[in-house]
Amino acid sequence: MFKVFDIAREALGSVAKVAAKVPVIENKYHVKSRLRGPWPKGPFLWMHGASLGECKMLLNLAKFLQEDLPNCPRLLVTTQKVEVVSFIKESGVDVTAHIAPVDAPATMMSFVSSVKPLGLILAENELWPGYLSSMLRISTRPPVAVVSGRFHHAVPGMDYAAIGFVSMQTGSDLSRFFSVSARSNSSRMMIGGDWKLLPWVRSGKVVLPPENPTVDTVFVSMHIQEMPSLGRMILSSIKRGESVVLMPRRLSEVDEFRKALCGLGVSVVDWPLVQSGSVSMVLEFGKTKDVFAVSRSAVVGGSFARGLGVHDFWEPLQSGLATCVGPYAAGQEETVMTLVREGVLAQLRSAEDFSQRNKPESRLVQTFLAHESAKISDSYQQLLEFLKNLLK
Repeated sequence: MFKVFDIAREALGSVAKVAAKVPVIENKYHVKSRLRGPWPKGPFLWMHGASLGECKMLLNLAKFLQEDLPNCPRLLVTTQKVEVVSFIKESGVDVTAHIAPVDAPATMMSFVSSVKPLGLILAENELWPGYLSSMLRISTRPPVAVVSGRFHHAVPGMDYAAIGFVSMQTGSDLSRFFSVSARSNSSRMMIGGDWKLLPWVRSGKVVLPPENPTVDTVFVSMHIQEMPSLGRMILSSIKRGESVVLMPRRLSEVDEFRKALCGLGVSVVDWPLVQSGSVSMVLEFGKTKDVFAVSRSAVVGGSFARGLGVHDFWEPLQSGLATCVGPYAAGQEETVMTLVREGVLAQLRSAEDFSQRNKPESRLVQTFLAHESAKISDSYQQLLEFLKNLLK
């Protein structure tokens, strides 16, 4: 089975080399950098996340590790998204950022030789076979931690022996992972909740609605594929004279959103300008907290079209906003089901339900998040112990 994985990884490297020669693909995905670097010179404690949400969580984790981990090594954060590399570099957090290496044998050998990773922290479900096998080859003990993990399907025959620490978001995630990994490692496993809430846990703040909100609804992390539902919800809001903010998931889709809204007869202004009867469009990353601080409610994208994945609903919840998602919750079905059942989150069956949506009570949200806080705090402390032992 290992030979099968190696052949597949070699094939991936070959495909990437061909793709790098196509200007349109290279300009968008920076394939050459993924294949050949140049890679940062280590040693580093390596952290990896797929895209913006995972990397925002890792950046917060990085700050806390630098505070709490004795003699914390330099930190390298890699990501699959080119635009997120820029976000990390501009975040002000003391980490090195780079596009993630292609999971091909030659690339991983070059990457590991340069970076000299002391350990690897994976966010959510980034279980690349070559990442795990490369880390296991250079360490005498399992050097990989999975934090805020989600796990649904196993790759047949995959070796999880490199993983020494696992903190999964839910009990179901943990059970599924344990069923395929228990024979291959003796990792420390636990239910640790969603670590996107870690900054809030550390702050000890009580969840309270924003004071004097000027925005009725923020549509956050929306994809252009969701425009049919989004358009109906925005028109419903504007008919009631509400103020609306739209935060596209991808900045490359801003012009498409603007064109589609103008086609509906909706005027568009640029954030931070907010006007009743218009849509205020956010044109850059990193403005989420500013928008949430002046909003009453949030509708979370990735949930109004099949084939997407629902985005971070914890951030508006912990900011005190009445939060809802659409009919699709890919990747977070169990968590969404639990939050809806507990009255913490509202879920729309369709865009037509938007004007009649439930507004969760702050008291229920506070109680639920208090339980989550305890799980996250405990699992973070256990990660610290794992890293202390690993870095001895």
